[in-house]
Amino acid sequence: MTAQSGHLGGSIRRLFRHSAIYSISTSVQRLQGLILTPIYTSTLYLPQLSQYGNYGLIYTFMAFMNFVYLYGMDSAFLRFFFLDKADRKAVFSTTFQMLTLTGILTSLLLLVFAEPIAGVVLFSEKLAVFVRLAAFILLFDTLGNLPFLVLRAEERPVTFTAFRLLRFSLELGLNILFVVVLRQGVLGILYANLGASILNLLIMTPFIVKYFRFSVSYRLIREMLAFGLPFLPNGVAYMTIEMMDRFLVTRFLGKDVVAVYHANFKFATVLLLLIVGFRNAWQPFFLKIAREENAPQIYSRVLNYYLLVTGAIIIILTLFIENILTYRFFDAFYLLGERYWWGIPIIPWKLLAYFFFGIYIIFTPAFYIQKKSKYMILFTGSGALLNILMNLFLLPRYGLWAAVGASVLSYFTMAALIVLVAQRIYPIPVRKRQVLAIFLTVGLVYFLYYIIHPGFGWKVFIALTSVAWLGKLVLTAEDRERLKQFFGK
Repeated sequence: MTAQSGHLGGSIRRLFRHSAIYSISTSVQRLQGLILTPIYTSTLYLPQLSQYGNYGLIYTFMAFMNFVYLYGMDSAFLRFFFLDKADRKAVFSTTFQMLTLTGILTSLLLLVFAEPIAGVVLFSEKLAVFVRLAAFILLFDTLGNLPFLVLRAEERPVTFTAFRLLRFSLELGLNILFVVVLRQGVLGILYANLGASILNLLIMTPFIVKYFRFSVSYRLIREMLAFGLPFLPNGVAYMTIEMMDRFLVTRFLGKDVVAVYHANFKFATVLLLLIVGFRNAWQPFFLKIAREENAPQIYSRVLNYYLLVTGAIIIILTLFIENILTYRFFDAFYLLGERYWWGIPIIPWKLLAYFFFGIYIIFTPAFYIQKKSKYMILFTGSGALLNILMNLFLLPRYGLWAAVGASVLSYFTMAALIVLVAQRIYPIPVRKRQVLAIFLTVGLVYFLYYIIHPGFGWKVFIALTSVAWLGKLVLTAEDRERLKQFFGK
């Protein structure tokens, strides 16, 4: 093995180790939702489906607003932390003070206009208290999450994960207090989130103090805004694809249906949490090696591994998710309340949507390296427009499946467009036959699952043979050698 090949392998091993550690922290955050789903979908704590619908809607709104609070400064922070000549403390201090000022102003607007916002978001002005609590949660989360960006930039995934675990423990404990013990319903969920957000900010204060100083760089403000602001519409467009269907399903089909949609959607995020964990490691990784001559080859290798791993996960979850969710654990409870089971068939399609989202993420380096962030909105904007149009015209006629189809096609559109453009401005080698083979294999598994309806024994056989086939398709002899080194060290 050549020195260059060994360096490439070492870089990828570091990326996947960091991705695995970040995925643990992301898994813990998502695991909280999965742990609490049996509680949230129980008639003891949220007796009405519409209550779970309100929970889904307010958190959808918060996910949208998170991008407004950050307005691309998280991406700008990472880019300037690595590739700018300014002192890293100046980059952090400038970012922190900008987010503090704009976060306070945005929260004040939410507090003042809470009732009309609740009327639009929750379809009831009487639920304005949810919006007011969201305003505080968003502010504390914005400031409390900036130190986590520092830990990512410093490539300290273990420390990052340890503090994420602490954040998870706090919110889980407060949820049990407010929802299970005090029976506060959706309001209790928000109280728990607010308490955890405040405590998290206090805990992360030492990392803030380490980099903070009161001066700001106006040059950095101008350049970071020029780089980061294009991510705001890009982020809003992404959240339109990810979340807008929740509002439209409520508008056309009602809160009971959106409750079922949101509950089943949570189990599709098993793949999303791995992708988010990968993204947390991917951004600092590709920026760090961007100036290396063999960077495109490393990016290409990462793509191959991503397709293999996520393809295998999609196949396994598609075949067995129904068995898992309808199994009565300890003869005492289900992971998903029985009233929500009719939505289980949508889960594999949401998994496929996230598969395309991961491809989109892998091709983002071109736009960071070449400072072409303004083009990102073209990809997410196209996907968002398609998502809205499909939901508006098809939801009344085809019901929940219209929202699912819109999600898959929107993410596919994002992935296809970014690949086409990225390969023009910063090409990376792509093994097209192997990529096509993976798509065909996954497609065959979907056909067998939805059309043939195989029994459990056949599912096991299909899973084993399909995953083995993917490995044979994707992994070269050199890949297998690297995997041996990866697991051997």
